[in-house]
Amino acid sequence: MPRFDVVTTVPSTSGRLTHPLRAMVADMVGTTRGRHRDLLRATPKAADLGRTASSGRYTASALWGEHVLLVDDTWTTGNHVQSAAAALKSAGAGAVAVVVLGRHLNRDYEATAAHIEQARLRRFSWDVCPVRSWAHH
Repeated sequence: MPRFDVVTTVPSTSGRLTHPLRAMVADMVGTTRGRHRDLLRATPKAADLGRTASSGRYTASALWGEHVLLVDDTWTTGNHVQSAAAALKSAGAGAVAVVVLGRHLNRDYEATAAHIEQARLRRFSWDVCPVRSWAHH
């Protein structure tokens, strides 16, 4: 993509009203500030879905072919960001690309240690998803 029309963040499903990532993308970073829009909202059942990907996790504001850069702060299974991207596409987004900002991984949190070990067993390739084993081109 030569340019993204809109930048948005994956909202919290824990009921948190403000999120530091949203503040960074919407207010602090000059490159994204002018294009940021709050496009996504967690549905009432979002927290109950756990870490499964679901088209019912988020709803999105209407889009008319705009290309969206979706920013998230956590990548454990990728299911929240995949659910958010699906909601954006259903709302009419053109291309949706994801950037995940790195965070410290807590090995003691749920299945994080298993995800880390699985990732270490694979050779890195830009053509293979580190969470799902299929190739994508």
